Amino acid sequence: MADKHLAKNYFSSERKDMKFLKGFTLVALLPFWAGYAFALYNGNSNNLSNYSLLILAFSLMNFNAICGVEKIENKVLNLIAKLDGVLFFIWAFVTIIQLLIK
Repeated sequence: MADKHLAKNYFSSERKDMKFLKGFTLVALLPFWAGYAFALYNGNSNNLSNYSLLILAFSLMNFNAICGVEKIENKVLNLIAKLDGVLFFIWAFVTIIQLLIK
């Protein structure tokens, strides 16, 4: 019984530490999307590749928040997560279509 209580406290404290990281990565996705759009506009394929990898990594770190499985307490971060989720799935769909066409 004590093990369950200690494990519960351990995971809850770990969860509190991850709130800052989740908020930071959700907010960091917005400039990455802007950089991706700017690189797409300029036709810079090297930057497109770099931004794609950053977007993929940060989106996978926040996949539960982006897909709506996990609700964030902050309304602004929740809205940013939904926006990032929509952009991510549109980007993934367009990327798959481009690969199939080529």
